[in-house]
Amino acid sequence: MKSAPATTTTKTARPTKVRGPPLGRFDRFTGFAFKVFGKQGKRLASSRPKLVEEIMKSNIRVTPEGLISVVLLCTAISTLIGIALLAVALATGILYFALGMLAPPVVFLVAWKSPKISQSGRSAALDNEYPYMIGFMEVLAGGGVSPIAALRRMAKMEKIFPAASKESKRILVDIDVFGTDPITAFEKAAKFSPHKAFTNFLFGYTTVLKTGGNVTDYVGMKMKETFDLRASKIKRTTDSIGTLAEAYLTVTSVLGISLFTLYQTQAILTRSSSGMSSLFLFSFIAIPVISFLFIWILDGLQAKQPYVDMRPYKLFAYCLPLGALIYLLPIPMSYPLKVSIALISTVLAPTIVTNRYTRQTRGLENALPDFIRDVAEGRKVGLPPEGSIEALATKDYGKLTPAVRKMASQISWGLSIGKVISTFVSEVTSWITKVAGTLMVEVVDVGGGTVKSFSEMADFTRKVNETESDRRAALRPFVFVVYMSGILLVFSTFTMVYFLSEPATVLANTPYTANLGLVAVDPGTVSILLVTSIFDSWIVGFVAGKMGNGAVSDGFKHALSLVTISIVSIYVTGLFIPIKFS
Repeated sequence: MKSAPATTTTKTARPTKVRGPPLGRFDRFTGFAFKVFGKQGKRLASSRPKLVEEIMKSNIRVTPEGLISVVLLCTAISTLIGIALLAVALATGILYFALGMLAPPVVFLVAWKSPKISQSGRSAALDNEYPYMIGFMEVLAGGGVSPIAALRRMAKMEKIFPAASKESKRILVDIDVFGTDPITAFEKAAKFSPHKAFTNFLFGYTTVLKTGGNVTDYVGMKMKETFDLRASKIKRTTDSIGTLAEAYLTVTSVLGISLFTLYQTQAILTRSSSGMSSLFLFSFIAIPVISFLFIWILDGLQAKQPYVDMRPYKLFAYCLPLGALIYLLPIPMSYPLKVSIALISTVLAPTIVTNRYTRQTRGLENALPDFIRDVAEGRKVGLPPEGSIEALATKDYGKLTPAVRKMASQISWGLSIGKVISTFVSEVTSWITKVAGTLMVEVVDVGGGTVKSFSEMADFTRKVNETESDRRAALRPFVFVVYMSGILLVFSTFTMVYFLSEPATVLANTPYTANLGLVAVDPGTVSILLVTSIFDSWIVGFVAGKMGNGAVSDGFKHALSLVTISIVSIYVTGLFIPIKFS
């Protein structure tokens, strides 16, 4: 009798889930928005066919349906918040809460135009690095490196060229990951690039490749064209900043004088402090807000470097509590002098540090073209790059001399020139010096530092230095306009206080006009008025720094100068115009 065969049960293995990279907050928010408004998003996306191209030109990574879903969700949330604030306004009678109803249209417009806004940011970031990017390609092209090989090297330089590195990676992803041929990848990058000059460069490069032209000559021609465009842009920027300087002078000085006259007259004749309160709001709130807006506009107009030295700003943050402490201490001195000392204490140390860093940076940038030119001359007589640097150790290059001597010593110890220059680049804080040092490393690494490469690099650094010098020289005169604004604030305050308060004081103490209700202005009020003008001069100094040098940190010295001029002017003018202040 045969036994039944044993049945064995086999367990089927469950398929393992492959987890992708974790989603970011924006991705999760987009997914939620698509679940809520997915149908509406698809319908609206079909009516806006150019949205795909706008997204491709921006830094936003989302589908058109997802973006419109996010727009609708943000608008719905802001609408609910606006309705809640309107209900609070009706319940409490505080009409300021009703302004919350402006949130829905503002949020909708900002979210709807977010691809355009992102395009502007991407184009502006690349515009600041574009001349150096083309110069990098030109110098490497002199050593026989193709532009696509130069882009591969630039893609690894996120700290030196953050925007150009991203653009390079976009092209390399199409070539290396999706298998696109280089010409098609360049044409796609040109089509979806928001930067016009970079688009023209890529289209021209593909045309040269198709026709069999000389790529090196083309890159050199584009380099010359780029610096010509840079010079014309500096001129346009200078004209725009001149208009802004005149507008700022009008708003801060002329408008300030007019409002001061009206408010002071109201305070004296009506014996009411409402006019003075409005003047304080204008001085302590309106002027700083207007100055911040002007700095923001200037930041959009001026060319910026991707590297910002934050050390002066950190020191300024550390000095703010010192200024507050001086203001709160019961020091026996006049109120304007006490506030002036408090404001000076906040910017004195940052001014010293910023001036030292600026002199160091300018010294390096001015001496660098001469140093690279001398290295190129050494290459012409047959010296290797290492021998050229060692031979130049005894020459005076100003602020660059210690660095040159240190590089020569390291080379004599047997270190490679690439390691030596990389160490130099990591120690300096000037972005232009970092660019030149990095370019020198690439030139030596690619072609051993040919004579042509070093000569072209010397020309490039010289053009960059001349362009920066022209930019600073073109903007420097506008600093005097801002100084006039700060000085006029103090002078007009002092004279208006005298011409409006002195007659009222005399009439108030006369028996024939005592029944008119005129009141004498007390010294405390005069002190507060003078303090408002000193504080506004301090604020104006930061605008002068941004307008004259392109950096707010350069405004520390202008703020220090304007506050010092203001308090000295008050005491000197007081010798001729007798005004009492506590």
